[in-house]
Amino acid sequence: MLYLKKINYEDIEEEYKAFKAIPFNENGFENKYHDITKEELREKVIPKLLKNAEGLELEEGHVPDTYFFLWDDEIVGLFKIRHYLNDYLKKGPGHIGYGILPNMRGKGYATKGLELAIDKCRELISEDEVYLSFNKDNPASLKVQLNCGAFIVGETDRQYLTRIRFDNSIKFGFKDLKRNDWKRILKKETKVEDIKNEFFEGKVCYLSIIEVSSPLVVDSPIGKVKIADNHFKQLIFAPKDQNWWLTVMFDDQDQLIESYFDITKMNDFSDPENPYFVDMKLDVCIPNEYEPTIMDEDELKEVYDKGLITKKDYAKAYETANKIIETYTMHKEEYYKYIYELLNKYKK
Repeated sequence: MLYLKKINYEDIEEEYKAFKAIPFNENGFENKYHDITKEELREKVIPKLLKNAEGLELEEGHVPDTYFFLWDDEIVGLFKIRHYLNDYLKKGPGHIGYGILPNMRGKGYATKGLELAIDKCRELISEDEVYLSFNKDNPASLKVQLNCGAFIVGETDRQYLTRIRFDNSIKFGFKDLKRNDWKRILKKETKVEDIKNEFFEGKVCYLSIIEVSSPLVVDSPIGKVKIADNHFKQLIFAPKDQNWWLTVMFDDQDQLIESYFDITKMNDFSDPENPYFVDMKLDVCIPNEYEPTIMDEDELKEVYDKGLITKKDYAKAYETANKIIETYTMHKEEYYKYIYELLNKYKK
């Protein structure tokens, strides 16, 4: 069973190995005890951290925090929870910092551990929501936070600032250009290209879906539609400095299924080879041989009513959706000619 356990003397052997395994500073998580000796851990560090957790002997500018190790028969990660925040912490590190042991990554421990840490925050913190952040070049951390109900509230040069409300069950979507996030796909091939024209500047990915774990059928304006199966294909457009992301879907006979515009909170190109976006809930769907339809308006309204996006975000989402429909309507023939040219080029 997975659980968080406060740092202690009883588990010092495992705790020491964990401190040594987690890098000193990686993706914004600082493990300042990476280079300690076991004697220093026993005689200095554990006593200090236990006192700090009680608000005692704090260094200037520091707040009480508790160190928890994430256990699953053995230690798999480290989570530190700050009990309250000063101005610096509110604009950066937030309540929770965490690191997963390198050999334990990719197994879902970060998400499960963060869920447990949020439960601990209910007992420890004075605020009514959890403050977090992640480095812009670390989309894996973003996915973990989104999976736990985070929403983006701001940014610095290096980081996005996020919040998780205790009573929030809404989750924002995340997709990357090469669809490494899509676990349904078991085998695929991708081709990525930089493109710039009068309508678009950014990257295009040709995704050839060779094998999936199971077909995917979704709701569309014309009813149920299968959008993923063996030998289906997609053209994925990731525009720079825009609030949309386009996926054009084809079946195994190269027949167009639909064009799907996600309206996005942001498109991030920190990794130029595989940019990603965070969803804004609103979408524009254009089934083959049908007119565009704005979808999921109720979801957009819900996140606005709950205060997870601003009035400006709400208006921008509709502005973007309507602009997409207007541009598509004016250039429909050019649009279809272009996407089929791309499909035929990438298939070769």
